Amino acid sequence: MADLRTSLAGLSLEHPLVLASGPLSWDGEAIARAHRAGAAAIVTKTISRTAARSPRPHIASVPGGVLNAERWSDLSPRQWVERELPLAKDSGATVIASVGPTPDDVDSLARALERAGADALEVVSYVEAALPDMVRLAVEAVDVPVFAKLNANGRDLVGTARACVVRGAAAITAIDSLGPALRVDLERRRPLLGAASAWWSGPAILPQALHAVSVVHDAVGVPIVGTGGVGDADAAIEMLFAGASAVGLCSAPLVSGLGLFSRMRDAMGERLDRLGIAAVRGAVGAMAGEVETGFILRFDAGACAGCGACVRICPYRARRSPDAVLTACRGCGLCVSVCPRGALGWERSET
Repeated sequence: MADLRTSLAGLSLEHPLVLASGPLSWDGEAIARAHRAGAAAIVTKTISRTAARSPRPHIASVPGGVLNAERWSDLSPRQWVERELPLAKDSGATVIASVGPTPDDVDSLARALERAGADALEVVSYVEAALPDMVRLAVEAVDVPVFAKLNANGRDLVGTARACVVRGAAAITAIDSLGPALRVDLERRRPLLGAASAWWSGPAILPQALHAVSVVHDAVGVPIVGTGGVGDADAAIEMLFAGASAVGLCSAPLVSGLGLFSRMRDAMGERLDRLGIAAVRGAVGAMAGEVETGFILRFDAGACAGCGACVRICPYRARRSPDAVLTACRGCGLCVSVCPRGALGWERSET
């Protein structure tokens, strides 16, 4: 099987799959459970000077992902320092302490979190412009690596990433949940959660997360934890190809269980083997930068199930049957993406 080991700002990980900050890392025992389940590293719930009080309810699994109105950790920083972090470290876990969301939180807590055993810090801010100087505060306070967590709701993702690296960030986490977002309970005629706005994560945000990882990878020279929408081995490898050195999971294990880590780890090894990639380090940033357009549609009659999906969904009415295409075809590729058997695909044009 492919060598899954990776390095993240000096942290040696057995594989790239990291539990991102969220409900599954809410205390020391939860972190220990995630470690035993196979997470290569665990990011704590965000630790602030004041314990949070989240609305009830504040998490819901909905089509396309997870909606949450959760705030930061509801445990005090003293409890994290005196009990939760030491307990987590006693389990053997690699622990990244999330700290924020304000500069005062970082200034007050960074050193104490390091002393309590954190292997690295991840700095979180809801204000894009504040993040670089929050990173600086953390870097000045601790000797462990400092990660900067980017929020794709900002206006200058690449500029913020560069500014964080200039101020000492050893790695970038991209991205945080998207929002504000809303779902409505029709029977109650109220927001689905106990707040008028929430945050959105899960499979629906994967394309935006991948794009963020790709552009940040091209702009900075530090490792990236690609986070957002990853739920299977193929999506995790997409993150590696886009430029991530590690892959953060939150919503997927939240709704599928922590056993997802070991299943995805094994599936990643098998998939990389089939792709002819011997090690994770050979996958990081492996996506070709140039876009190729010299392709034509191909049809494999032996694989066709005769379902007619390609005919029904063609927006240009250019396909009369799976093997009969009119000149109205624009080569959009929608039919290829919905074919359940892979009978339609692309091949390089000889002209």
